[in-house]
This record gives sequence, structure tokens and C-alpha cells, in this order.
Amino acid sequence: MNKIKKEIRLFKLLKKLKVRDLYSHFNNLNLLKEELEKTDVLLLKINDIIQENNKKNDKNLLSATFKNKRKVLNIMSSQKQIAENKRDFLLEQKNKTDIEISKILIQRDKIENKVNDKRLQLIEYKDLNLEANNRNFKKN
Repeated sequence: MNKIKKEIRLFKLLKKLKVRDLYSHFNNLNLLKEELEKTDVLLLKINDIIQENNKKNDKNLLSATFKNKRKVLNIMSSQKQIAENKRDFLLEQKNKTDIEISKILIQRDKIENKVNDKRLQLIEYKDLNLEANNRNFKKN
């Protein structure tokens, strides 16, 4: 009987740990979503800057203006590539976190089922002891 109670207590502790892990993964997921939103906004701004500098205003552009626009376009394209790589990495991390959350939820459900099974075992054990005690009282 004590063994079953200990197992129930251990499973409850394990369930608490899983819930704690779950909350940490949810916090991580929220941070990833915020970073993804920031990265998407950054990509939109970079695309706007690139489009602005790609427009041809005059046929008689000064060479300095042309060089400055080319420089801005080169820098912005490299920044765009970096932002896209960051976005891809964040999406990959988000997918991994989603998988971890689903694994933890499945494990938590299994633990709950084990706790319920152990409780039923404990109740059956107590019932058997009561029946045995009742039989002993009837004999006397």
C-alpha cells in the first residue's frame, strides 16, 4: 500500500515537472513569435527601401547619386538576406518547439492515466483489506 502511495506521489511530481517544462516551452514559443513578427516588419521595411532606390527619377542622374543608390541597394540586399535567414531559423525553432510541446502534452496525459490507474489500484487494495477485516470480524 505504501509502495502504491509512493508511486502516485512520484507520478504527481513528474507531472509537475512536465507542466513546468510546458510553460517554459510556451514562453519560448511566445518569444519566437515576437521575433518572427519583428523580422517580418524588418523585411517589409527593407523591401520598401529597395523599391524606393530602384526607381529611376531622371535620365540625367549624377554619378554620385547613382553610386550612393547602388551602395544602398547592395547593403539592403545583404541585410534582406540576413533577415530572411533569421526568419527561416526562427521558423525552424518554432516548429521544433511545437513538436516538443506536443510530446510533453502526450507524456503528461500518459502520466495522468498512470496516476489514475494507481489510484484505482489503491482503492481496490483498500477494499480488499476491508473485506478481509469484515470477514475476520464475522468469524469472532
